[in-house]
Amino acid sequence: MGLFTSPARFLGLVALLLLGVYAGSFRNGFHYDDFHSLVENPHIRDLGNLGRFFVDPQLFSSQPERAMYRPLLLVSYAFNYQVSQYGLPGYHLVNWGLHLVCTFLVYLLGRSLLGSALAPALGALFFALHPLQVEVVNYISSRSETLAACGCLGSLVAYAYWRRGGPVWLYGVSLGALVCGLLGKSTALAWPLVLALYEWSQPAVGPRRWRFHLGYWLAAGLYLLFTQSMVAKALGQPVRPLAVQFFTQLKAGVYYIYLTAVPLHLSVEHPFAEALSLFSLPVVLATLMLGSLGAVCWHLGKGGASTWLLAGGAVLALLPASLVPLNVLVNEHRLYGSLVFVSLGLAAVVVRQDRLAWAGVGVLLVLGLLAHQRSQVWRDELSLWQDAVAKAPGMYRTHLHLGGALEQEGRLPEALRSYQGAAQLAPEAVEAHYNLGNALRQVGRFDEAAAAYARALALEPDFFQAQVNLAALYLQAGKAAQAEPLLRRAVQLRPEVAQTHLQLGVFCRTQGLLAEAEREYQQAAALRPDLVEAYFNLANLYFDTDRYPQAIQAYQRTLALGPHGDAYYNLGDLYLHQGEYQRAAEIFAQGLARVPGTTKLSYGLGRAQDGLGLGREAAASYRTFLNSNQAPPALAEQLRQRLQTLENITSQEPR
Repeated sequence: MGLFTSPARFLGLVALLLLGVYAGSFRNGFHYDDFHSLVENPHIRDLGNLGRFFVDPQLFSSQPERAMYRPLLLVSYAFNYQVSQYGLPGYHLVNWGLHLVCTFLVYLLGRSLLGSALAPALGALFFALHPLQVEVVNYISSRSETLAACGCLGSLVAYAYWRRGGPVWLYGVSLGALVCGLLGKSTALAWPLVLALYEWSQPAVGPRRWRFHLGYWLAAGLYLLFTQSMVAKALGQPVRPLAVQFFTQLKAGVYYIYLTAVPLHLSVEHPFAEALSLFSLPVVLATLMLGSLGAVCWHLGKGGASTWLLAGGAVLALLPASLVPLNVLVNEHRLYGSLVFVSLGLAAVVVRQDRLAWAGVGVLLVLGLLAHQRSQVWRDELSLWQDAVAKAPGMYRTHLHLGGALEQEGRLPEALRSYQGAAQLAPEAVEAHYNLGNALRQVGRFDEAAAAYARALALEPDFFQAQVNLAALYLQAGKAAQAEPLLRRAVQLRPEVAQTHLQLGVFCRTQGLLAEAEREYQQAAALRPDLVEAYFNLANLYFDTDRYPQAIQAYQRTLALGPHGDAYYNLGDLYLHQGEYQRAAEIFAQGLARVPGTTKLSYGLGRAQDGLGLGREAAASYRTFLNSNQAPPALAEQLRQRLQTLENITSQEPR
């Protein structure tokens, strides 16, 4: 029993158990949302952005439309990156450590509520080892869940110990911890209700102190005020009607209970459908089952105050994700906070029944083994989504993400089949048609790719990337008239994207709109000073319009960004046009040294040497170019004739 009554010893025990369950997962890969919010997010690579994380939600992602307010999550990413860049073990170690901290807080909460040495330990172990927690530990983006839970649990634990006679500074810790929870994830908004439920359900700890709860509500109110634009979007433009969301989450409540009791068919995407009516059979049955479960909880707890807290806390912790319509109907990580109260409630029941004590230990062993096994599925995107397709073949998202994983592996034919399956299952899913278009484009089926992009745009006319990709296909096919409105609309939608200005500039150049092309190239270069093609295209435009000093400057800027064979050739050609043969020869020679595979530079060097009267050197350069078999037939014949002339001249020169 000493192992369970000593907090330090219990923490060591849990650390060893969690290490045994998750040690093999520290090199598991990044997954779906990790890529836009972490791997591709440039903002987390600079510690100078730490302050901005707290005021600018758009720093959450490399894609501005995916803005979220989770500053503590970004702070944790930034420090992870500074330590090991994208080394996976460091990120997994932090996720693992946060889960360990949450488990310890569950134990401390249990000691405050249950008054037993064994029940808090069993409850915390159930929470720690349950397979539903595998997603939170393995999926780096789910760190937001544990950050919020650490803050909220810390707030409740500190409040509980303060209310039981602890020093007043614990109340300050409680308030600060809740603020940290809110800065981790918006699910913490439910916890002022949990704290109020604690106050109501614990009359034995002394007179109620409702006035102290104003601080929690003020923190929640300020959070809502700051994030009001995102809240308004979620509620004002929901992904499904709010009534359908309510009916669906009633059914989801029973499903979550099933997953908790029988965690054998866990998946990143569950086979779960919307409930369209309150009077549909699944919703009626779910309502009856939830009501019956409430009655059972009352009976088992004998109506005790802690029973109300544990049952109510399980419901309240799940409330934010249930009220707000989200794309995914049910998700395992949403149960993280609820499992705190479910675990302690089950432990209290087990401890009261002596004959169940050893059964509880057996259950913990099974849960640990299942969690270890489930963790292996998170090895990489391919294993994760293959498992999801096997368990939920009727859900289009499983096929969509499996297609992405297969595409990353270079298995394009299989990826195409997955994307086609996703589009057939959900013809209204924009991303299914868009990803299908990308895959078709890669295998050269351009007409089919264009049709897929067009379907995506028919569903979402302002889908930026589909506009850009379809415009590129139209330009490639010589259909400039069809590409123009797409490119111009794309620039309107995302004026901050340099690549789109570059593409519009290319279009304008082909149509003879030189002034507009110049403006677009300049805008692309201003937005992305490292965008090589913006400077190169601008230099070519200046060259073709006889603005040689500006062209020279733009070519030099291109080459300052890195070796560029065409830029070396065009700059050398410009000097040839001006009769500066020595300068041209130097540029061509530099290009050959830095980009040796660009054989046309030998032709340019030969022309410069020819202009300088260096016949033997020019002949050698021309032969190098001819031997590369890169010369068009007419130019090759012209060079052979010139070589004969040079050989005749050099043969008459004194040696």
